[in-house]
This record gives sequence, C-alpha cells and structure tokens, in this order.
Amino acid sequence: MKLHRKLIVIGLASIGLGIAGLAPIAYYSAKNRQALAQPPTVSIPAVAPAPAPTPSLISGKPVHLIIPSLKIDLQVADGAYNAKTGAWTLSKDKAHYALPTQLANNESGNTLLYGHYRPEVFARLHKITAGTEITVETDNGYRFTYRFERNETVAPNDTSIFTYKGAPQLTIQTCTGAFMQNRQLFYFSFVDVDKI
Repeated sequence: MKLHRKLIVIGLASIGLGIAGLAPIAYYSAKNRQALAQPPTVSIPAVAPAPAPTPSLISGKPVHLIIPSLKIDLQVADGAYNAKTGAWTLSKDKAHYALPTQLANNESGNTLLYGHYRPEVFARLHKITAGTEITVETDNGYRFTYRFERNETVAPNDTSIFTYKGAPQLTIQTCTGAFMQNRQLFYFSFVDVDKI
C-alpha cells in the first residue's frame, strides 16, 4: 500500500512539473499573439519609393550579402510583407530584401535585409564586432560597403525601422530570445560604393 501511495505522489509531482514547464511557452505565445494583434504603428507601403534622382545618386536592389569575418555569403531574395497574416517571406538559406525599404543607395534612407536565425543564414551574426565592414552587391552591378555600428533588440511589432530618415544605412534583422520571440536589429553605416 505504501508503494502505491509513493507512486501516486511521484506521478502527481511529475504532472505538476510538466505543467510548470509549459508555463513559459504559454506565456511567450500569449505575448506574441497579443503583440501581433495590435495594429502596426506605421503603415508599411508595398514597395518603397525610390530616392529622388540626383546626378550623384547610385542605387540598386540587393542580391548578394557578404560578411567575410563571419563567413557569411548569402544570396538575397525579395522579401514581401503579407498584411493579412502579418508574415514576411522567409527561406531556410537566403537573406531577404524588405521591398518596402529603400534600395541600397549613397544618398539617404534605410535598406533592410532580414532572415532566419539559422546556421545557414544569420546564426553567427551576433558575433560581429564594431567596425566590421560588409558588402552588398546589387542587381545592376554595384558593390556597397557598410560598417557595423551597433545592434538592439526590439519587440516583433516594433515598426520604427520603417520611419527612418537620414543618411544611408543598412539594417539586418533576425530573431533572438529564449523562444525567438524578439527581433535583433544590426545597424550598418554607408561607407562607399563602386562598380563590380
């Protein structure tokens, strides 16, 4: 009889621990659902307007990203935003250019590349150091060089990156957090552009 009671107590304790282990998952799932249910803070256009043409403007759509120090060499595909689902185009082995953001250029605005936190994409990006230079090649044969400045972590519904105004910059976004519930943004300042 004592053995039977012990088994019941052990069984109940195991069930309690299992339920307690699910609590963080349920908490973060609820937080993400709540964040996604909120309307975005800005309206995201389907395609970003091109910078106003000037004689010195050089621009192009990103098609290749190279970060030599991290051995990252990725093709860049178009990234579209689905307003109904709140989801972006993603792949297992490519970076994506967020179409609502500026083309890579030497005048102004933010160019956003994003991708999965996977070994094949951006899992090593958190190891980047200040001052590291990277290159983005465009569909019209230009190579843009950028320098890493800083990074920050934001909530998934933070769309402030789409309201950036100022000098040309590149931002790379990937997921972060215990449950990949947040977004990590890596900011790069424009250095130079040349013809490939």
